[in-house]
Amino acid sequence: MHALAFCAAAIVATWPLILHPARTIAGGLGDPLLNTFILAWDADRARHLFRGLWDAPFLYPHRHTLAYSEHLLGIALFKTPVEWISRNPILTYNVAYISSYALAGFGMFLLVRSLVGRTDAAVLAGLAFELTPYRLAQTTHLQVLMNGWMPIGLWALHEYFRTGSRRWLAAFAAAFVLLGLSNGYYFYFFSIPAGVVVAVEMARRPNRRARTAIDLLAAALVVVAVVAPIAWVYFRLQREAGFVRSDEELAGLSARLGDYFRVPHGGWTWRGLLIVGGGERELFHGFIVIGFAALGALAVRSRSVATYVVVTALAVWLSMGPGGGPLYKWLFRIVPGFNGLRVPARFSSVVIVGLAVLAGAGFAWVLARLPRRAGVAWTIAIAGIIVLEGQHGVGLADVPAANVKSWDRVAYEWLQAQPAGAAIELPITQQDDFHPFTLTYQLEALRHGHPIVNGYSGWKSMLQELLGGAASPLRDPSLIGRTLEGLQAIGVRYVLLHEETFPAQGDAGALVDAIHSTRAQIAEEQRFGRTWAWRLRGASPVSDDGRLSRIDPSVVSLDASQQQGRLPLLVDGDRDTRWISGDPQSGGEWLAVRLSRPIDVGRVQLATAERSLGDYPRRLKIESM
Repeated sequence: MHALAFCAAAIVATWPLILHPARTIAGGLGDPLLNTFILAWDADRARHLFRGLWDAPFLYPHRHTLAYSEHLLGIALFKTPVEWISRNPILTYNVAYISSYALAGFGMFLLVRSLVGRTDAAVLAGLAFELTPYRLAQTTHLQVLMNGWMPIGLWALHEYFRTGSRRWLAAFAAAFVLLGLSNGYYFYFFSIPAGVVVAVEMARRPNRRARTAIDLLAAALVVVAVVAPIAWVYFRLQREAGFVRSDEELAGLSARLGDYFRVPHGGWTWRGLLIVGGGERELFHGFIVIGFAALGALAVRSRSVATYVVVTALAVWLSMGPGGGPLYKWLFRIVPGFNGLRVPARFSSVVIVGLAVLAGAGFAWVLARLPRRAGVAWTIAIAGIIVLEGQHGVGLADVPAANVKSWDRVAYEWLQAQPAGAAIELPITQQDDFHPFTLTYQLEALRHGHPIVNGYSGWKSMLQELLGGAASPLRDPSLIGRTLEGLQAIGVRYVLLHEETFPAQGDAGALVDAIHSTRAQIAEEQRFGRTWAWRLRGASPVSDDGRLSRIDPSVVSLDASQQQGRLPLLVDGDRDTRWISGDPQSGGEWLAVRLSRPIDVGRVQLATAERSLGDYPRRLKIESM
């Protein structure tokens, strides 16, 4: 019965999504569509026992592109049957989105009821957790909304310490794994409340410490054994691709205390008392939960209240990132993978766990002092305010149905029938210049089965940044032939051009004409309305047998036509440093590389930082002697 109540609250909070769940999506056509793609890809790979899971068909030719963002396997575990039955990724995503609300509310209900012993107080705490305005701020991030596993895990952990039953410890470990597999951040975030609970409970049970420590160690080993293969993919990618967040980047995504009183766009401002925030700084959780949490912390003397005061304080502190003090900086340096977390402000998802538990204690304190009828009326009134304060009214966006015929659909059907090979779709844009058609390309890649150069994720592809940037060779008709040669060399076999998505129709026409001028590169041309498709002639792909190694810089001497003093920057291993001629390219620039002994050179690789992408050599020629 209580679970159904929280499901009803989820439908109210996400209204009117339930009316058209197969063709509308909450939060726009950005990150929600990315997560839709990921869940559909997970479901597809589940059919093949997860073979090739990490090589999702976008951002070609990069490997392990699924790890450029959250893999969402903890969500896909439950939602894959929906995808298999419906074959509708939008419906699958919406089922996950709505159920994340119900999971949060019911999970907090279970935790608070076990701690305070009152069902009515637990219902209010569950509603406050489920309908926090912070969920509206994170409506585009399904992985953040999955924090309902936190109270469920804490409930199981408290029950383990109360009963000593290892079944509860197994339930805690399962919740921990599901939480972390839904959102990689939460492996780190949930360690804070879980660690505080363990420390408090171990301190008050000195006679059971040895047995408890062994149990906890066994549970930790099980969690690590499940998580390690997945974590290794992320750690390796982080090391090889340099996917690390800088202190400067984190500063703009960290919280300030004032942000906890900033509401998201569309939230209730209490008649202008609160101001609307922006980005990741919309951290308001509601006056009801804050007020009753303060009451619970001050009026209730119990071990559980003290525990969650510490949890809340630590989470607020860590949400401030490196600027909040030494704790975050220490974790950033010491804990593996912690330096890959992008948004410290999302520790607010732990803050609301602590606040909801403390508010539950406050609700129980008040209800215990009221007559039964007054308590019922008071509970209904407070629940109404919570619903009003958390009434989200999510914005919906229509998603084009996959079964609607269009010229693009005909082009994709043609591509689906072609032999294996990667594709590039035009227009192509840089990731920060986001357009929804990029994610449409990704979703279509699931259907036609060809990996694409385009894509949108948590990290960038430098190839896409180059081809989609202002200095792209695709913008220079004289370079189109060379560009197609380069794409063929890395395995691209198909080019699709969608005239209707170009910002200026003249740009589309000029690019079509430029491709027509490279007849030697084209094996087949098709036109479907205003969508063009080309199959490129085969080229020998660049070999990569994995046996290449970097030449020792000590055997290399360099000379250049200009700026000889900057030559050491070519071989210092730092992409942020560079050699430049100092003048616009004229075609007469040269570099000479001399080796002190004979070496079989298998590849010349130019590695540049993002700021140097526009400085690529326009007429590169490599000679050896």
